[in-house]
Amino acid sequence: MRSGSFASPCNPLEPAASLLRRLLFCVFIFAVPAPAQWHRQSFSDLTTPLPLKPGDTLVIGIVGGWEPWDKPYRLVRRICLRLRAEALPGTYIETIENHRVELARELIRKAFDFDGDGELSQSERAQARIVIYGHSLGGAATVDLCRWLKKQEMSVLLSVQIDSVGLRDAKVPSNVRAAANLYQHDIGPMRGQTRIKAEDKKRTEILGNWRYRYPLWKYVNTEEETALLRVLMIPHLKMQFDPEVWDRVEGLIRLAISSSAPSGRQ
Repeated sequence: MRSGSFASPCNPLEPAASLLRRLLFCVFIFAVPAPAQWHRQSFSDLTTPLPLKPGDTLVIGIVGGWEPWDKPYRLVRRICLRLRAEALPGTYIETIENHRVELARELIRKAFDFDGDGELSQSERAQARIVIYGHSLGGAATVDLCRWLKKQEMSVLLSVQIDSVGLRDAKVPSNVRAAANLYQHDIGPMRGQTRIKAEDKKRTEILGNWRYRYPLWKYVNTEEETALLRVLMIPHLKMQFDPEVWDRVEGLIRLAISSSAPSGRQ
């Protein structure tokens, strides 16, 4: 695994250029409608038994762009399927489209309503065990979902951003116990968030800002993706198909799941 990289860009114009790239990407990706044959994700597509039991952990992965939530070769879904295959006790994993984050909010409200009265009590909120990870626009949506959870007075065991692309994805809210950031910053239209910071260092541990490098000559098998995306988004796409990235994210999630610490820390 690669060591963390915390270096700031040397070019003083780089932050502005990075912001412009992110703006243009966000405009482009949301201006392109999803293909008509894609099934719009609905709550009925989720498989988590509701409500959960106290002590159970809910893991939510948020996919990037207009990716369907159920494409098995995508990084976020691949990790979900690998963890599901092991049937980890008391652990439930779902993947959500980044433009359907309201489904994640509804899932959280129902999953931790242990007594089924339709409301989350202070005790239920304090017992919630939540892990969130996301790729590209899903990385930015991960931070937004954590911010929403903060307003609900609910903690997050772990948040992981993978080549995160957004406008407010650099600062991790104080209800997150631990956070990690994996990114690439190579030549290309898409570069991930290079450094995340804790809103409150006393409450959130930044596990690392790990940079991955994808020069043109480094081979990563992206054959499952379309030819157009392979040409347009080479480093960003290579990172999504990099087994080292999957392994690191999966390892971080496993550690969070195995944590016995209470999650009600604010």
